[in-house]
Amino acid sequence: MPTPHRVRACFSSRLRWRPVAVALALAALCSVPALAQTPPTASRIYRLAATSFQKGCFPPCMCPVMWNGTVQGTFVLTPDGSDGLLEKYVVNEVNWIVKLPDGEVRITGSGTYRVGGAVSVQQQLSLDLRVGSDPVQHFDSGLVAGGADFPRIAVTVSIHGQYCFDTVIGLDASPVSPDEVHSYRLLHKSTFQQACTGPCLCAPGPLQRTGGTFSLVEMERDPLFARYAITSANWQVRGDAATGAGGHTITGSGFYRVGGEVAVQQQMSLELKIDAQAPAAFDSGLVSGGGTFPRIDIPFTSTEDACVITTIDLHAAPTRQKVDEPITEGLVP
Repeated sequence: MPTPHRVRACFSSRLRWRPVAVALALAALCSVPALAQTPPTASRIYRLAATSFQKGCFPPCMCPVMWNGTVQGTFVLTPDGSDGLLEKYVVNEVNWIVKLPDGEVRITGSGTYRVGGAVSVQQQLSLDLRVGSDPVQHFDSGLVAGGADFPRIAVTVSIHGQYCFDTVIGLDASPVSPDEVHSYRLLHKSTFQQACTGPCLCAPGPLQRTGGTFSLVEMERDPLFARYAITSANWQVRGDAATGAGGHTITGSGFYRVGGEVAVQQQMSLELKIDAQAPAAFDSGLVSGGGTFPRIDIPFTSTEDACVITTIDLHAAPTRQKVDEPITEGLVP
């Protein structure tokens, strides 16, 4: 609904003498929600709420195949101008986990979102997603009614428009409050190392100091574990002049969980892009540690089937937390 001052401005006494057609046009303009007039100007982290996942047969096809699950995770929404009618946004860092009866499946990707309208509010979410080990596929809501309560985003995307065999995600997400986004910096002990495995023969590379930042957003808590989304990882690996090892830039996102019934355990799983390489999966497995959380000390390794494996030994603390060792931000000196 338009705010009272906008209504008064649109229907002031100065407009009473104007033709009816002009007044009606202005009334339509006044009906545009404020969301289309004053979009946010900075990137925001979104967290999924009641988001559903379905894969199987939809009408008119009839078959008993159907997987149902729930989705948790985050993505980043960044303003991208306007086409004159709809406000445009870029969707990055899709970082989701689907909980299915037989396990969990990771979803990653990116896309666009549009919202606005001259009279009624419409929205469209378009995403290129990789679900588990499947190839990247295009999910789209089409331009549909909705979006009046933006910045909340509630819309359904699918590959085939919910027709016959399809994958459908009913998304409901809202921006994370700034006080729930916990900024982290890597401590000086963090290292990066590459080595050969399997049939490949080579000497291990040097331990290279690594610095940078990431954010932690809480997803859920159960009686045993607290789960967090890792967003906006941006790390730099220092080159090693003595060995000739070059530096690297690492970006990505993932998840971290910590807790346990008796001993404290932790696990970090991420999808990271090293320089211009394709994103690769990294995982620590569920290991001992985490007793000093919110400080995080955990090594994790690339899980791709390749000759060269990469290990990152991560040591990090909240940006505002005092620690007994130097904190590195950006490139390690």
